This record gives sequence, C-alpha cells and structure tokens, in this order.
Amino acid sequence: MKKTHLIALSAALLALASGCFRQEVQTAEYSVPEMATPAAGAYLQGKLKSVPGIVESDFDTAARTFTVSYQSSTIRTMNIEEAIALAGFSVNDRPANPKAKVPEGLKNIE
Repeated sequence: MKKTHLIALSAALLALASGCFRQEVQTAEYSVPEMATPAAGAYLQGKLKSVPGIVESDFDTAARTFTVSYQSSTIRTMNIEEAIALAGFSVNDRPANPKAKVPEGLKNIE
C-alpha cells in the first residue's frame, strides 16, 4: 500500500516539475549591416539552422535585420550574436569573425 502511495506521489511531483522546465520561445532582432541581399539572408539562415535552440529565423534585407525565434532555456541572445559573427557577418556591435569564409558577393558594406 505504501509503495502505491509513493508511486502516485512521485508521479504527481514529476507532473508538477515538468511545468517548471517548459520551453519558452522568444524572439530577438539583430542588426546585420552587411546583409544586403536575399542570398546573404538565406546564407545566414542556413548557418543558424544547425544551432541548438533556434526555432526559426527571418530576415529583412531592406532594413538589414535578422529576426530569430529561439528557446530561451537552451540559448541566449549573445550566443546567437556570436553565431552570426562566426558566420562572417558583423552583428549589432560585434565584429564579424575575420577567419570566416563567406562566399564571394554575399557581404555588402556601404
């Protein structure tokens, strides 16, 4: 009898605890001044697709902004900035990684 109560109590506690760790999706927008073409935006989307915690991304080449929806429990905004910089593009106040090999013609500096 005690074992049954213990199992029921454990199950109830697990059910309550799972709500504390739910995945909250948030959105952040980044200024990427070198992203002036749809090809550059698509390139960045491809690079960020493999980053854990990123749910989806979109870009606006006219405004030169990159918008990312991400799981806040998995990744932080500064990690997303770093991923963009590592892909070879300046983002907000962070410079691009000079060692990144960006395909010719994707970056546009005005």
